[in-house]
Amino acid sequence: MFSFQRAVILLFSLNCLIISTSSRNTYKVIPIVTSVQLQDNFKYLNSSATIHNTSTESKVDLAITVTRPLPDPWMNFVVWIDLATGTLQTPLQNTTFDFCEFLKNPGLHRIGQILHREVKRNGNIPNCPIGPGLYKFCGISTAAMRLPPFIPVASYIMHVFVGVGNEIVYDSRWHGSLKRVKCTSSMRC
Repeated sequence: MFSFQRAVILLFSLNCLIISTSSRNTYKVIPIVTSVQLQDNFKYLNSSATIHNTSTESKVDLAITVTRPLPDPWMNFVVWIDLATGTLQTPLQNTTFDFCEFLKNPGLHRIGQILHREVKRNGNIPNCPIGPGLYKFCGISTAAMRLPPFIPVASYIMHVFVGVGNEIVYDSRWHGSLKRVKCTSSMRC
């Protein structure tokens, strides 16, 4: 009986050691943006994006000048991941939703919530109805985006449409790769 208790204590201690050692060597998956294609409906808005890359993150500056009100906007959000075949597979995410409802409750869309959190930290997110004005987001860090750890390292395309009624007013394609980086004491994992 005594040796059984020792074995349990030994196994528990080993397990704690393994967990504490592995937590120091954890990795996280971050998106690295390599290019972006923007198509705007100039009747409604004009946008620009600039990418600043380092070996461990991308930072994006995004500016959107809305020239007329956007009543009841909707968003379509599609993410494709290429796992090595060279051709894009079925979308990992493909959803259309009411953009104003999303702004009120970002938790309605998991990947959108991750993006919304970082965009909000770096600029002025509009309220609905979205009125004319400059909406500028500087230094949106992809390293701060907390993606689920099960997402594989791969290339991706994120396609974002924003529309009003039957018109698409913003169409963007964000190309990049998902990269696994080692967590450091200065980064949140």
